[in-house]
Amino acid sequence: MRCAVALVWLAGGSGAGLAQVAAPVADRIAPVTSANTRRQALRDQWLVELLPDPEMAALPIVDPSRSDPVAGQLRRLYAQGRAAGLAGVLYDNRDRGHSALLPDAFPQMARVVYDPPFLTQMLDHGLAGRMKFSLPVIGNSSTAFTKGPLERSIGRMATGSQADASRANTLYLSNHFYVYPEHRDHDVDKGDRLFAMTPHFALSQGSSRTDRPVMEAVAEALAALQPETRARAEALGLLAPTAQMILRRSLSGVQSDTDYLTPRAHPTAFAGNLLRPSVMVALANSIAPDALPPVVMLSVVRDFSGVPGRDFLAGNLGEVLFTTSTAIGRAWRGLSSRRGITLDVTGTEDPSGRDLTFHWVVVKGDPAKVRITPEDARGGRVTIEMDWHDPVTVVPPTTPRPSRIEVAVIANNGVHLSAPSFFSVSLPLFQNRVYAQTGDPVPQSMNYRADPGDPYADPLIWPTAAWTDSFEAAESGGWILRRDHGGGGVLTLNKSGLGYGTADGPVAHIAQKSRKGPLVLVTVRADGTDQ
Repeated sequence: MRCAVALVWLAGGSGAGLAQVAAPVADRIAPVTSANTRRQALRDQWLVELLPDPEMAALPIVDPSRSDPVAGQLRRLYAQGRAAGLAGVLYDNRDRGHSALLPDAFPQMARVVYDPPFLTQMLDHGLAGRMKFSLPVIGNSSTAFTKGPLERSIGRMATGSQADASRANTLYLSNHFYVYPEHRDHDVDKGDRLFAMTPHFALSQGSSRTDRPVMEAVAEALAALQPETRARAEALGLLAPTAQMILRRSLSGVQSDTDYLTPRAHPTAFAGNLLRPSVMVALANSIAPDALPPVVMLSVVRDFSGVPGRDFLAGNLGEVLFTTSTAIGRAWRGLSSRRGITLDVTGTEDPSGRDLTFHWVVVKGDPAKVRITPEDARGGRVTIEMDWHDPVTVVPPTTPRPSRIEVAVIANNGVHLSAPSFFSVSLPLFQNRVYAQTGDPVPQSMNYRADPGDPYADPLIWPTAAWTDSFEAAESGGWILRRDHGGGGVLTLNKSGLGYGTADGPVAHIAQKSRKGPLVLVTVRADGTDQ
């Protein structure tokens, strides 16, 4: 699902050759050319082969003009041979300089430079995923879709399709760490409009250039890793997960492992004033090569059981937003007031073979309405049962109101807690569902009309319609659905195990794109004509 609108600054085929040859990094430049790229057609992803420049290790670890305490920490550690530095790490700016790191911020990092054919195809711009590098990457894109009804942040777009989420997951497990601003998707007046969280990247709180402090702090933490730790993490694809853990474990207010196992350590977006770079550097440098935390690998044992066209109206939409090995996103389309899923993380392996236990933490939603039942002593398999969440007032009032249920799962290897993997459920709060009691199979009423300004009616995820439905039990054991189109017109549909029907015969419901792009819900007869 891609937005057919322009990607703009937040201030308000590749021509790949048949043979791929690794290009050397030289003069602090990492070139992307037709000679050193190869396209993977199934993933729509380009592989970029690069050779590091060993001479970059002789350059300063940070800008020589810096005199702050963190710069001093890093210089001392590097001079003592206790820090790996950033030689062999690439910087990928994906907003064409709009929010780029200063050239001398980290002299050891080589900057990615794309040849013109890649620029023409926008492969250097916006959401990362279509370019995968053979060397570790730190990057950012201070961009968003800012015009029309489909406006959204890069982060919201990245979790709206299986293809984008899969590519982002691949980068995350290949030592790529990107930062994007949440741009109007996590603000008090708009609410938390993200419909899933992932560890694939980090979101910064705010818009243009708020990504830079987060990116700089992550670069400093990776530079502070012990040389042997950096080498082992890079070989195992653990640099980005390790950076995620360090970032979260070092936030202001996260003083202990107990704090880490609370929502405090896992915000939707990272505010610059909550970062503690000096603590990040110290934590990073303390990680021994044989104590690297693992990546929690998620799999679905029993999924949402809603059947399109039977348990919710849109017969051509499912409830899966995306499924990756480190994040799972679902949409609560089913009419039932209670849903369940069983997840498994027993495929997670510690890099050093340590025994693991798992912690499951509700980081979004009402913990009283989310029940997590372990099926084994280690917490390797759990069943999560959820009750419908009405829109709630968030305390304190300066916090954006959430629009989803979210559970983080974190591994403990006895030395360090891991980065979280996430299970997210997006809620159509604009529907204003009213249930008589918890556990009801259908609501008493729900509204498909969405105010165009409602932050929770994502136009690419939730189809809307100009009606309100009410439900009541039928003597046959099914339901009777009464549809109010406004103006006094009421349509009666009888619900059976096979679908819906009227006095004129069976009908179906489908979601289709409107002329402006948002999804709308329409009712059609068996012969395909509009009801």
